[in-house]
Amino acid sequence: MELLVSTEVIAAFRDREGRYVWASPAYERMVGGAVAGTTVGDWATAATAERVRAEDERVWSGRAVRWSPENPGHFTTASGERVWLAGRKSLVGGPLLGMIAVDTSAWLADRRALTAAQTRLSRFLAHAPAVSTITDAEHRYVWVGGLGPEEALGRLVSEVLPPELAAQVVEQNAAVLASGNSRQVRVSSATEEWSGHRFPLPQPDGGTHVGTILLDVTEQERARRSAATWRNRFLALLDRSPVPTCVATKHGRISVANPAMAAALGRRPRELVDADLEILFSTADTETHRRLMHELSTGRLARRTLRVRWAGHSGTLTVQAVPDDEGLALLATLAVDPKAPPEPPPLSERERDVLTRIAAGESTTVIARALGLTAEGVTYHVTRMVKRFGVPNRTALVARAFTLGLLPV
Repeated sequence: MELLVSTEVIAAFRDREGRYVWASPAYERMVGGAVAGTTVGDWATAATAERVRAEDERVWSGRAVRWSPENPGHFTTASGERVWLAGRKSLVGGPLLGMIAVDTSAWLADRRALTAAQTRLSRFLAHAPAVSTITDAEHRYVWVGGLGPEEALGRLVSEVLPPELAAQVVEQNAAVLASGNSRQVRVSSATEEWSGHRFPLPQPDGGTHVGTILLDVTEQERARRSAATWRNRFLALLDRSPVPTCVATKHGRISVANPAMAAALGRRPRELVDADLEILFSTADTETHRRLMHELSTGRLARRTLRVRWAGHSGTLTVQAVPDDEGLALLATLAVDPKAPPEPPPLSERERDVLTRIAAGESTTVIARALGLTAEGVTYHVTRMVKRFGVPNRTALVARAFTLGLLPV
């Protein structure tokens, strides 16, 4: 009796008329007060009193009443609260009817919550476009959901999957079992690709299973490879284009520049990565620049041309906004203004006479006689002009003189 008083066990004794002889503190807390000398009908609902009376008659007839957590009894107090019980009613000496039970209300609430969570998870996995499985330490399927093959249950991975896939799965599961940590994984064959996670699931017996959730990424991978192929083609075309071109973020920071753009700026292509267009180029066309910045800030696919200068050069920069994965990017091309032709080197009167006669096809001897010079004197003038014009010989000298307009056509 002392044990019943000091614990949370719900216990009571009633006589043949249904009056309480004794009740444990837990019982009296359950019903909301002392019950000695009362009957159930004095403070419980009519339905509860009738059900208790029927159970009591069964016990008085010699048959015990038992409640289990799976099939609990219940008691509804006068306040309307329902208490779920696991225990038994039976006859004890006296003769008295004894009841001893424990409150399983919290356990049942937890079990209902767990059951609801399991139901939601099962429904989710049944409809999710994913393969969800659990395998044991021997790589045998103990649970299959979602898109997983139902016929796999109870079979080894090697019995269900093609050899190339089974080898990957077994290796990945073994790594999870060895490390005790979850892993991001990828499983692929010639026609399919799956990506997801494998994670350890400790078992009550001390063992460990491996849970797996995999998504079919075949189409995404095919699209990614296609995009990479086209990106590589674009970069190859960009690299070979003679037009100075670069690609930049919408804020003007260069991500890639072709050799032609690098040459126009006097740099190497990799030196332009992360360079800022607004620092590389200056412009006096502030209105066009303002419009371009406004259009880019509002997400418009703007196309503007700007007169720009850089390092003693000038040209036209065409900036075209194009869509990309991050919203907008800039495709910039540069048209470099041609440099003015160099001023022809100055010629003395004597040099002009020598050059004119060389162009006429006269020999050194004939030129010397006609101008009253020695042959060495003619050669001296020719050598000076060759060096000054930066050409290799007298034939090239004549060609350059015609180009610069120093000789009549």
